[in-house]
Amino acid sequence: MKIGVKIGPALGPEVGRAAIEAERIGFDSVWLSERVVTPLDRPHPYEPMVDPWIALAYVAAVTARVRLGTSVSQIALRSPVLMARECITLDRLSEGRLIVGAGAGWVIEEFQAAGVGFEDRGGRLNEVIRVLKHLFTQPGAPWHGRYFELPAAGIVTPRTPGGPPIWVGGLTPAGLRRAARLSDGFLALARTPEDLAKVRGELLALRERAGRSGHYPVWTQTAPPENIGDAKAMARAWRAAGADGLILTYAGGAPDGYLAREDVARALIESAA
Repeated sequence: MKIGVKIGPALGPEVGRAAIEAERIGFDSVWLSERVVTPLDRPHPYEPMVDPWIALAYVAAVTARVRLGTSVSQIALRSPVLMARECITLDRLSEGRLIVGAGAGWVIEEFQAAGVGFEDRGGRLNEVIRVLKHLFTQPGAPWHGRYFELPAAGIVTPRTPGGPPIWVGGLTPAGLRRAARLSDGFLALARTPEDLAKVRGELLALRERAGRSGHYPVWTQTAPPENIGDAKAMARAWRAAGADGLILTYAGGAPDGYLAREDVARALIESAA
């Protein structure tokens, strides 16, 4: 089992220091969230943040080993051709370290601001994922879909064979079906290991019915352990639930949150390995 860490919400160059420290401590991966815009007329749990794709390019330049992921990005708010080129560029510049974490989104103001329909966001995301994989593997062929009509055209090719992996988040029935049919991995928000085990079982059953097989990584975000004993117990519990990886989300921000308890983070990483 691998251990990653969320280094956002990002606002400035501190994400570089956070990623450098995460790599030094031994984290497998660093992750950024995305909130394109936030509503101003009601309370909202997130503040505006910088673009995760540009921020991950900044992180790629100052690190050498950690994988780089979004948990998650609203990729369907963008043109899939431009999104594909951004992902391929980051895949090449990071030498194959990118994980494209995608979600359908739930903040209607993001869609209104981007000029994209909200009600059909799930179907649009399904096609965007398919288009990205098409552009990663056979951009010289045209694409004819419900939302997009793309001509045969040249585009830069990815470093990773088949393109960077696309992992999907979402716990609704539609989200699980999307993940099982289209994604290369799953990003959960499981409250407990028991929750994750249930979701993982549903996903694997859906994948089997879709005729898909092979390794399918299932990760979840979770709060970090409080002490070394908790870290060891946490590793055992999530591993028993079938988790392939955890993304630690520190309330105190990064890197201060994990630097203050570096010994605990190291204990979790070592126990999970």
